[in-house]
Amino acid sequence: MKALTVEQIGAWERNGFLKVENFVDADELADIRRIMEGLVEQDPPHENTLVDIDPVLADRTDIPRTEKFRALMHAAHASRELLETYTLRPRTLDVVEDLIGPDIVYYTDQTFLKPPGGSGAPAHQDNGYWDVFWSGKGKLSVWLALDDSTLERGCTQFVPGSHREVLQHDRDFSKDALFGGAVPDLDPDQLDFEPVELKAGDACIHHCEIIHRSGPNVSDHSRRGLVTIYFSGRCTYTDQASEWFPHRMIPARGHVYPGCVGWYES
Repeated sequence: MKALTVEQIGAWERNGFLKVENFVDADELADIRRIMEGLVEQDPPHENTLVDIDPVLADRTDIPRTEKFRALMHAAHASRELLETYTLRPRTLDVVEDLIGPDIVYYTDQTFLKPPGGSGAPAHQDNGYWDVFWSGKGKLSVWLALDDSTLERGCTQFVPGSHREVLQHDRDFSKDALFGGAVPDLDPDQLDFEPVELKAGDACIHHCEIIHRSGPNVSDHSRRGLVTIYFSGRCTYTDQASEWFPHRMIPARGHVYPGCVGWYES
């Protein structure tokens, strides 16, 4: 173990998510905010990023364009500084290694901006989308709070222990550019969701198959969160290519293997 305790790893294995307080310090947090604010304000957006507009806010004429953004994706593929100072820093990778092993490949990131009035996310599992393109369970997300993430602001909520099977997801992204139709046969009212509130600088790490959702932001403050995604170097490609992800995955630590994620012939 490099960063986590036996108790923390046990909680992760049991629940499928783990809160880590003070994952970054105040100076690191300020640097990440600066980088992200620069990418969000860039007009037109950086060619390596992808911006998603919140459907609830899209038609508003009384707010700036950037306050309509629901998410900005692939930031570390646009900012070498973010990649080196946070995404691939030893502290981050030590935590990831304790949970999925020593061979780590960086997939990408999603920064959820959730301005005041921003929409929530339906109940879903990340691997319900990813396993179409990349097989394997060794995948996790590190959700770093750039602002305080409270219930009022629409913090993430998890169903403890729901990370042991993948449910059928509706992948019709004409319904929703980020979440498709989510899980059509899932009744969220029958599940016990646990809200995870975070202070800015805290992180919540979650398993690729944990059922989670978030509520709308009914506060007067934004709820920004940078989500960096890591795969085990043993995950493999399927025969279906992802048009949504135009970049190469980045080997972060350990080894890459022929036929597995992070392995490229040239």
